[in-house]
Amino acid sequence: MEATASQFSELLDREQLTDRLVAMVREPSENPPGEEARVGELVASQCQDLELDVEVHELETGRPNVVARWGSGKRVVGYCSHFDVIPAGDHKLWEQDPYGAKIIDGRMHGRGTSDAKGPIAAALEAVAILRRAGFAPDGTLELAFVSDEETMGFIGAGYLVEQRLVRPDVAIVGEPTSLRVVHAQRGACWFQITTRGLAGHGSAPERGRSAIKHMAEIISHLETSLPRVNHEVLGGPSINAGTIHGGTKVNVVPASCVVEVDRRSVPPETRESVIESVEAAVERASKRFPDIDASVELQFYGEPFVLDVGARLVQDVAAATGAATGRPPELIGFRGASDARYLAQAGADVVVCGPGDISLAHTARESIDLEELERAAVAYALAFERLLGPAS
Repeated sequence: MEATASQFSELLDREQLTDRLVAMVREPSENPPGEEARVGELVASQCQDLELDVEVHELETGRPNVVARWGSGKRVVGYCSHFDVIPAGDHKLWEQDPYGAKIIDGRMHGRGTSDAKGPIAAALEAVAILRRAGFAPDGTLELAFVSDEETMGFIGAGYLVEQRLVRPDVAIVGEPTSLRVVHAQRGACWFQITTRGLAGHGSAPERGRSAIKHMAEIISHLETSLPRVNHEVLGGPSINAGTIHGGTKVNVVPASCVVEVDRRSVPPETRESVIESVEAAVERASKRFPDIDASVELQFYGEPFVLDVGARLVQDVAAATGAATGRPPELIGFRGASDARYLAQAGADVVVCGPGDISLAHTARESIDLEELERAAVAYALAFERLLGPAS
């Protein structure tokens, strides 16, 4: 018989849950530059304390990925979250020390409290709850706590999936969703656009060819080159020119300009159609400047994914969050990116769900409600029990 939320709540150790998160937050793990070594050691130790089978995998030295397993059955239920964090920036902009993990009025403040060390702490407490309940998984619970998510996860979840170091059948990805269940996610694609001009003296720009002027024309067409598609859950695609570098001196006609572009896609878009939409901006710019010399390079492509709301994983996680929160579960789409794309592309059914307010992530106000953190631990325990129970 499955346990109830109230039964698991009674088995929750609030002090241990809080202490785990405090310890993680007080280990800065900023990415960039990629300083996850110490927090990786800490999380591996916390997993060992729970008597999990622990492995540590690194594609780059000092950038650990911790894989911890419980059970040995054929069915593999995965959980993935990341312990790298966005840099805190100027600490003077924070009302509290970003790495102090100070608790005020039931909220813990600091970088990573919600994105995404809070979800990790909740998942570990979920394992502890199940152990206290005497639960024995009929299958394998595979926990992956990774580096590098904040810079697209190439050496984190991407590496683990590519090397088949994790192979879940279904997976929950821990991100701050306020315990809403994300069953669809937009694709994330990065491009580099380069324009090449002809240098000349700034006093006679007509004798040169400005790479920046040509790039400005391309940028003006990026949004109008988006396809007119609208997904019922994810909405439409988007594009953003995030960085621009060009020219060498104010009185020189710039001979080169480089822009990095973030393109988000939705079904039914494909890799080819996304590339074509960016190239279309260059083609439109060439109508005004026939002598334009530009190239488009795809640097990264992550597909969107949509899991049907009737899928067992969606239903089980939704039921678990509903029971833990005492409110009807909310199923949503996610406009941002997460490591879920790697697991989905490998064939796993995936949802994203975790404690924390996404609107506070990446800000100097990042914090997490400790009661929500506790509810997350109970929700995860209920979900793991449903997915790995004898009837699964």
